[in-house]
Amino acid sequence: MSSSFRPSYACCTTPRIIGPPYEPKGQFVEVDGFKIYCSGLETATKALFIIYDVFGYSYQILQGADFLASQGYKVFMPDFFGENPAPMTWMPMPDASGKEPPVNDKALDDFCEGPGNTEQTVEKVLRLRQRLQADDSRIQQWGLLGYCWGGYVANFLLDLKSPFGACVELHPGFPAKEVAEKVARPILALCSKDEPKETYAHFKPHVRTEFKVVHFSNMVHGWLSARGDLYRPEVQKEYQRGYEMVAEFLTQRLA
Repeated sequence: MSSSFRPSYACCTTPRIIGPPYEPKGQFVEVDGFKIYCSGLETATKALFIIYDVFGYSYQILQGADFLASQGYKVFMPDFFGENPAPMTWMPMPDASGKEPPVNDKALDDFCEGPGNTEQTVEKVLRLRQRLQADDSRIQQWGLLGYCWGGYVANFLLDLKSPFGACVELHPGFPAKEVAEKVARPILALCSKDEPKETYAHFKPHVRTEFKVVHFSNMVHGWLSARGDLYRPEVQKEYQRGYEMVAEFLTQRLA
């Protein structure tokens, strides 16, 4: 069974939009050699571990993290790729005629098997969460949130031994059914118009716990992260609605 993630075509061909300037409310700290974005009250008893997408930090992701922190969570988002996230040029936009340019499959495969390797990322997440927990005994519950590649990886962290009580996946990819059969934590997946039911048809039927999928049929892949054009009122509205749904789901499942 392969556990290497391959970004969808929509993931890599939707233009990256930085969006309106945003001043993060949290801070970047170093833990075990990783830069981590931290936001939220020091006294929070619930924590949220966020795995970003293959393109790294964006204003939209940081703003979303701060919103969730304002809902009572201490948020931790490690910078797994540092200065070398996946460049968009590996899957460039179609030209004016709609013709799709060549995709650098080898570069993508190498990235997903190297810096984005699923097994290694799972180990990093578990190790960092354990360290963060040891550093703050006030934290009693953990939630998990992943974007695209991060949502794919999150599925490998939800078995019976998982330290995470609930998981949210935003415009995610889905692994094989063998992974679904081991999922033992509730999942909320927010999908765009670029993630039709076929995207998870092989996965959802084999999940033996709660697996809720909500489609935002007028949004593009990545509207909750770097591809969300927050200058557009309709995107801003659905961006906010998405994060409110995330907060509500986590509040109910981590009660």
